[in-house]
Amino acid sequence: MKLEKTTKVTLWYLLITFTIMGIVWGGILIAQQYGYLKSDSMMFYPLLILGGASTTIASFLVLIKSGVSAKEWFANVFGIKQKPFFYLIILFFLVCYVVLGYMTNSFTLSTPLYFLLLFSFTNIVAGGLEEAGWMYILQPNLEKSMSFNLATFIKNTIWVLWHLPLFFMDGMVQQNMNFGLYFIFMLGYSFSLAAIRRLTGSVWLCVLFHASLNAVLTVFAIEFRLVGTTVMSLSIIIVSLLALKIKERKHPLQFLLL
Repeated sequence: MKLEKTTKVTLWYLLITFTIMGIVWGGILIAQQYGYLKSDSMMFYPLLILGGASTTIASFLVLIKSGVSAKEWFANVFGIKQKPFFYLIILFFLVCYVVLGYMTNSFTLSTPLYFLLLFSFTNIVAGGLEEAGWMYILQPNLEKSMSFNLATFIKNTIWVLWHLPLFFMDGMVQQNMNFGLYFIFMLGYSFSLAAIRRLTGSVWLCVLFHASLNAVLTVFAIEFRLVGTTVMSLSIIIVSLLALKIKERKHPLQFLLL
């Protein structure tokens, strides 16, 4: 895809994503000011998920318009047939988060561990499918015109801004979070996702990792602290970059990534 077309696809994707999100989540925020659509409302969660699906909807519409077939789109987003080692990469990053969470006193087990599997599946719809846009369009397209690190930082900034309405929404965990620390945490999250995308070439594995890490963050209550969150995020970034270096330098383990 030529750079001009790539830029057009990216801009249209972002426009549609933020328009849908703005209308749906903005509507929720306005309604809540008048006492409607509170977190105990029957329509709250369906509308919340619809707003969250903005990135998935935008991805499908924009890529179909640009010439990607529906079959190809679904094959990329739900391509579960991957090398077993690729799934181990996801598990490795998840273990890193849990270990770092405990080491920095950021994680506290709040729900039985066996809920991890259940939450991983439910979070595919409520979170994971965001990567049909962020990792199918935005991240790879940004990398075509800038370095991996800069592309990931910009993608993270856009991703965090997309989450901004949740900080003002009744019933959301973001209500009690520090926005700056949230940005720092999400930066490590973005680097791990971007590394998985590069290491495996799979959008589906990014979807699964997003859903699984969200499940981890449900089972383990997370507390953002400046030192702990920064250490965790920087450690994840270093691990992500080291993993990419191993691939680039054709380490003996490289055959597992082929």
